[in-house]
Formats: sequence, structure tokens, C-alpha cells
Amino acid sequence: MPKGYWGKVLFVNLSTGTIEAKALPDEVYRQYLGGYGLGVRVLYEHIPAGSDPLGPDNMLGFLPGLLTGSGAPFSGRFMVAAKSPLTGGWGDANGGGKFGPALRGAGYDGLFVRGVAQEPVYLYVDSERAELRHASEFWGLDTLATEEAIRQATSKDVHVACIGPAGEKLSLISGIVNDGGRIAARCGLGAVMGSKKLKAVAARGKRSPPLADKAIFAESTKGYRQLFRRKPPAWMPIVPKLLHLLAPLLRRFRLRLSGGPAQMVIDNYRLYGTAAGTALLVALGDTPIRNWAGSSLRDYPLAWAENLSDEAVIQDNIRPYACHSCPLACGAVIRLPGGGTGHRPEYETLAAFGPTVMNADLNTVVACNEICNLSGLDTISTGVAVAFGMECYERGWLPPKLADELELRWGNGEAIIELTKRIATRQPGLGEWLADGVMRAAKRLDPKAHEVAMHTGGQELPMHRSLYEPSVGAGYLFDPAPGRHTSTLSGVLVDPSLVRYLKLAGRQPAARHDSAAKGAEVATTMPVLRAFDALGLCQFSLLMGDPPFLTWLRAATGWDIDEMGLLRTGKRIQALRHAFNAREGITPEQITLPARERGQPPLDAGPLAGVTLNTAAMSKGYFETMGINPATGWPLAETARVLELEAVLRRCRQESSTAISGEGEE
Repeated sequence: MPKGYWGKVLFVNLSTGTIEAKALPDEVYRQYLGGYGLGVRVLYEHIPAGSDPLGPDNMLGFLPGLLTGSGAPFSGRFMVAAKSPLTGGWGDANGGGKFGPALRGAGYDGLFVRGVAQEPVYLYVDSERAELRHASEFWGLDTLATEEAIRQATSKDVHVACIGPAGEKLSLISGIVNDGGRIAARCGLGAVMGSKKLKAVAARGKRSPPLADKAIFAESTKGYRQLFRRKPPAWMPIVPKLLHLLAPLLRRFRLRLSGGPAQMVIDNYRLYGTAAGTALLVALGDTPIRNWAGSSLRDYPLAWAENLSDEAVIQDNIRPYACHSCPLACGAVIRLPGGGTGHRPEYETLAAFGPTVMNADLNTVVACNEICNLSGLDTISTGVAVAFGMECYERGWLPPKLADELELRWGNGEAIIELTKRIATRQPGLGEWLADGVMRAAKRLDPKAHEVAMHTGGQELPMHRSLYEPSVGAGYLFDPAPGRHTSTLSGVLVDPSLVRYLKLAGRQPAARHDSAAKGAEVATTMPVLRAFDALGLCQFSLLMGDPPFLTWLRAATGWDIDEMGLLRTGKRIQALRHAFNAREGITPEQITLPARERGQPPLDAGPLAGVTLNTAAMSKGYFETMGINPATGWPLAETARVLELEAVLRRCRQESSTAISGEGEE
């Protein structure tokens, strides 16, 4: 019996109603780990080239990581993956909470769903059975009501991943929600689930795969947990106030916020979650303002940003909560302004419904966060869509009656909330147009509207500016799931783990604006992060000391894998994701950053004034280092050989209208 994993996955065909558990060879796990590593290996072979993302041939994977549920710190993550209806290429989204461990605890390393059900269904999985059940009575319910209804129909300890009305209505910016508001939000995978009439997956598993070396696993996890034993000191709230006072000086010298002492990072996340640095990130230029056209110096003062940061955001906290096996607990349940409870907004949500739309009212952000959580919308894409609508309104590009009576003025909280509601329900008019993202909405408006549609490859940009940290822009451009800040850990590439892998590859951390070096740098760090994600670990842990995740992997599986082996595994996962896009006819040259995100024209005020991004130099550095043909996206022949991808790519070549580039090249 394998150690550290079950060695089997579940395949469900909704068209036929068949459910089958299948064993996977040990070699697949050794080469791809778990999570979307396992996912890209299976989906690449099972999704025919050119498949309709919302059709029966698309396959949706729910994928716990190889360490998910093992008891390792931060091992509560899971991935959802499929062909994205938003970008047309590889799509994945990361989720937390307790669903991933519950699915893996049922005895499966992954779940793959294809076909289309005749009527709404949900899948119930535990250690004894996997069965499809009727869900017509749940169709139309919001995500929280769906979870509660399925628990009443099954068991109190079941964990549910579901779609809300946005996914049911096939919004291309909808995600998959679990644990009352944790959401695998990006790439429009809620629409894939909705197209299959799959309302939910309910998992009730409590087991974990046997470990190869329990003693070493226990010792190494215990050692790392020591970092998290102390409570934040009483003086900790002084730190953000001090940083706010220093913000003008930091902005003047164009400094950046990047990690920090592990204990201070831990204390900040414990107290404030991801809202810890909102005000400072706004002041330093990392946060988009006024749909990427504004400046913190001129348009969004620090006093406004403080309304959406640290102490202000925690004022309505009721209790903290943690994902499975998390020693940090960076989330919180809060009192809602109108009564009831909900989830505290994360930084991305605070920024998307704050500076991006010129709003400084926390209650407005909280209201939009609740709408998105209950309907199953990606808050990043939705906030960017609202900003796009506001700029189009300002420029007179919206057709008469498209927005009805809405006064989409910058910072108008009532209008922001109302437009978010309309997007969530696909209300005819502007709500319906924006429910499929800004790229598609721009095509229906003024020819110039594409200039203010802030997306990359169809996916709305996150809340970190490439001009502030070019590494994040490289991730937006080059990762096969474009427009994702998590592809590069939000550009924070100076933590001990990633620096160690850079040195292993013979590199040093690149200077901030050394474009060519940045491209080569992320070609090393992104594969490490892809392997890390495939383990099912939370990226925040990389900001908190030096988690010994390779030791955990060895102790769990018994494999003799070193750092070079893990780097090679990450490159294999990344290269096959590139091949997935190449097979779909999506080339790297088709993926571009909006002119504003490249600094064209440059901003004339603030910390990013005069900064431009040399994407051509970054592209050359990335694709040369990765061994990917920049014209086609296919791995070069030597890359395929070194990464042992030749057989996988060869089996699927006949489905593609293009061939593997680079065969015979030196």
C-alpha cells in the first residue's frame, strides 16, 4: 500500500450517472504530487482539445494536495481545475477551509467530473459510498443556504463545496464556495459546475493516508508549530500606526513592503488577517486606484485607506477561525452592519471594492463581500467589473438605459452595492454584461472600452500592481492561468524557501526593475510554488519562517526526493499547463497586460510616477529559462525530454492542430 496518499481517484460521469474509483500508478504521484499537479496530468489526457468549457466534454477536478489532511501545518488547501470558460485555457482555483481534508478523508486523492446531468444533482462522498443525489430543491439557493440544506439532508459533519445563483446562471466570474464563504474563486469554474447542473459536492471523510515515517513527520511539524505558540503582544497594534506615519517617507523613496521578521508577520496576520497592510500598500502604490488610472498621492489619501485597513477592519470581529491544520487563524467571523454574521473581507476584496472604485466606506465593502460569497462570485473580478462600469459611465460609453437609473459615480456606495447585486443575479442590462467579465463587456461597448478593461487573457487583474513589483506582472502574463497574484506569491520572492531554490538554480534574487532577470527569476520560483500548491499547503506559510515542507513530503511518502527533484516536479507541472494552453491554440503572444498596467502612458504622480514595464525582456527571460517556445507555448523538445513529458505530449498530439514545437532543435 502506498504511503502518504491513497493511490486512487474518483471519476463521475453526470451524463450516464456512473461513478468509478480508479487506481493511479505510483509514478504519477512521484511525477506530479497531488492537487493540480495530479489534475493537469489527468485533465490533459481526458479533456479533448477544443472542448466547449461549458459542454459535457470538459472535466472538472476537485483536488486535495498530497499533504492535505495529513496534519502538517497549513495543509488544508485544495484545488479545483478545468478548462476555463473565462480564458479558454487552463483554469484552476485554490480553496481553503475544511472541504479538501474531508474529501481526501473519504479515501480519494481527487475527484473528476464530466458530462451534464439531466436535472440538478449533488455528489455525496464518504469512506463507504459515493452517490449522486437529487438537488432540484436546492437549485436557486445561495451558498450558505445550500450548505445548511445539504447538512440537514446528510450529516452535521459533512463539508460542502457548492455554487450559488451566479454559477447556476453561468456567470464566467463565478466560483465554488465552501465553509460558508471560503471560495475557489478564479477562472470562472463556478460556471463549469453550473453547466453540469452539479449544485454541490458533499464530503464526509475523517481518515488520512498512512505515513511512511510517523516519528519524523511528528517531530518536524511540531518544530515548525513552535513559531505560532505565542499570542500577539499588547503593543502590536502600534506597528500599523507607526507604518502609517512613515508611509509618506516610504512612498517618497519608493520602498516596497515585502515580508519581514517571521514573528511580526505571524502577529500581524493573527490580528488583522490579510487586511494588515491595506493602507500601506495603497500608500506605496501596490493597490490599483480608480481602475488603475489613479494615484494614492493625488486621488486616494492615506486617511481613506485607513478606513479599510488593520484596526478599522477588525472592529466588528466576533471570533477568529482557521482552515484545517492551520496554526495561524487569519480569518474571522464578523457582525454585519444590518445584523447577522459573515466573513471579514480579505485584502483583495477590500482593494477591489475600495480604492479600485474610489470607495472608502468599509460597510460598502462588507456588503459587496456578502453578496459575492452568497451568490458565489469572485470578488476580484466583480470589483474590477464595477470599476470598469464606472469608468464607462464617466466617459459616456454606456448605452441609454443599460444601467437604468444607476449613477455610477466613483465612490458611490449605493451604486457599487446595487451593481454588484445585478452582476450576481445577471439582471438584464449592465449586470448581465458584466457577469461574464470585462473583456466580453468591452466588446459590446465603445471600441475604446477595451483600453479600460483591466484583464489579462480574459481574467480580471488582482489587486497588486506590476509597476510596484514587476514579478507579479510576470505571473499575470506568463502563468498558464493568467491574471493571478498567487502565481508569484504576490511578487514576494525573497522568503528563505524561494531564495534557496534560486541559489540551487544558480541565481540570486533579481533587482526590482531588472526586467530580464525578473523573467528568469520567476521561471524558477513559479515552478517551486506550483509544486508547493500541489502539496496542498497554504502559501502564507512561506512568509512565516522556513516551513520544512520537503521533510514533510519525505516523511509522508518515504520518497528520496531532494530540492532539485522538487524543482523539476514543479517545472513538469508548469510545462504541462503551458502545453494545455498551446493545445487550445492559446499562444503566449496573445496574452498581454493592459497599457495602464505596463505604465503606458506612465503615471504622472505618486510612487509609480514614470515607471514602465519591459514585458518583452521579462518574456525572453522567462521562456528561455523555462524551455518553452514563446511563439507557441509548447515545451521545447529538450524540455519535454528532461521533464519526462514526451510520452504524455505525444499521446495527445493528434487532438491538436499544432505540433510540439522544438523537436529537433538544439
